[in-house]
Amino acid sequence: MSIKMIRIDDRLIHGQVVAAWSKVLGIERILVIDNDTANDNFLSSVMKMVAPSNVDLMIITEDDITDLVKEYDQDNVNTLILAKYPYVMKKVFEAGISFRELDLGGMCARPNRTKLYKQISATPEETETLREIKNMGVKVYFRVTPDDKETIFE
Repeated sequence: MSIKMIRIDDRLIHGQVVAAWSKVLGIERILVIDNDTANDNFLSSVMKMVAPSNVDLMIITEDDITDLVKEYDQDNVNTLILAKYPYVMKKVFEAGISFRELDLGGMCARPNRTKLYKQISATPEETETLREIKNMGVKVYFRVTPDDKETIFE
């Protein structure tokens, strides 16, 4: 299995992902699943500029989840999967991926979101989706940086 981490992070690619997680996990490929980013050439270009030069970056829409997730689940390239929202990650797990862990690494405060853990917040709908993912047999946890202790989502 080549999937090393599946992470919700509403900033997608940023310093923690580039400097910390990619190095600690030996990431060779980052798969970003986000309709807005995939459909915006400028935003996609920015993501490609900030991604580590030695890492292959794929940016896809939600419609491409099933095919690519299964392919990446079976190859030998160390992969980090990123998305902004729990409903997207639910689709990833529904696609049958064998890696059964979800890191809640970055969900910033916004209107209608309440604090779940430190700087991580969610709407009632997002919280319910996270519970649904957990009920699918997925270990759901908070871990913002590699130095943080893993805290299980209840």
